[in-house]
Amino acid sequence: MLQGEVVLELRSQGSSTFLWAMRPERILLPLDVERCPLEAFEVVNGFARESPMTVILLHVVELNIAAPGGRVYEELGKEAEFYLERLAEKHMDRMATTMVHVRTGRPADEILAEADAERVDCIILPTFGPSFWRRVTGIWKADRNPVLSTLVQRLVSRARCGVFLVQVRASFDCEMAWGRPKEEREAEKAVSSHQ
Repeated sequence: MLQGEVVLELRSQGSSTFLWAMRPERILLPLDVERCPLEAFEVVNGFARESPMTVILLHVVELNIAAPGGRVYEELGKEAEFYLERLAEKHMDRMATTMVHVRTGRPADEILAEADAERVDCIILPTFGPSFWRRVTGIWKADRNPVLSTLVQRLVSRARCGVFLVQVRASFDCEMAWGRPKEEREAEKAVSSHQ
């Protein structure tokens, strides 16, 4: 696969048609634990069933404020790691070796840095697509690709590996579903002390 090449997945009534036949050994799956697209796991697991591979689940902690001392980043990183481990346990195929990584910074930069550091063959990038407003203004501005978000465009143009876009519709909020990790640990302690 060429640098910055885009591979699209087409969905029609539950079936998938892939435009590129590939057997990646290392896949990067960037996830936002507040808007986690569980549909992306179907695609990753489809690859995992074909041949052994390593899947890296990545969450990027991004704050738009300057946090004093870095403690906020550390706590958010620990929470994200907890959620990624839980997602891997519940949704990853057992045939795949799964790693969870958390980075801090700008999402596009950190996703590309992780892809380079881990020497991935492919980034599977879940995308909800651009907003209605972005699509409309893209037409007025003669945007090259009003269907792709700015983040996706940045990743595709700078990636040194293939980028596989997966159009997703639903999102899963890990914190809403599972609570905060600290609360989870306290609940487990309470259950074990009653046994």
